[in-house]
Amino acid sequence: MSFAAPLFLLALLALPLLAFAYLRGQRRPQYLVRFPGVATLQGLVAATPAWRRHVPAALLLLSLAALLLALARPERTVAVAVDQARVMLVTDASGSMRAVDVSPDRLRASQGAARRAGGPG
Repeated sequence: MSFAAPLFLLALLALPLLAFAYLRGQRRPQYLVRFPGVATLQGLVAATPAWRRHVPAALLLLSLAALLLALARPERTVAVAVDQARVMLVTDASGSMRAVDVSPDRLRASQGAARRAGGPG
């Protein structure tokens, strides 16, 4: 397999840097403003698993990887057997073709049939 634009594959090296920047941004301290009613609201809201907040970022990185791979335009050369055929229409021009059992004679009738079938004039 080869690539028509392999320079786009170099951009794949930036994806781990983006993932590192995302994870680094997640580790920063979150400054929350305290409200007196938060403890009451926490009992009403169901807790979501921590991994779910990372799903959009992971999907974004996967889609960027797929996009960069597609932009590199992978291609594969496949050898295919080429079948070549020739069709030859051979007409008998001997004396037997001059018989008059077919109008006007056999030779003219076979030539007319070949023309109707799309053969050369």
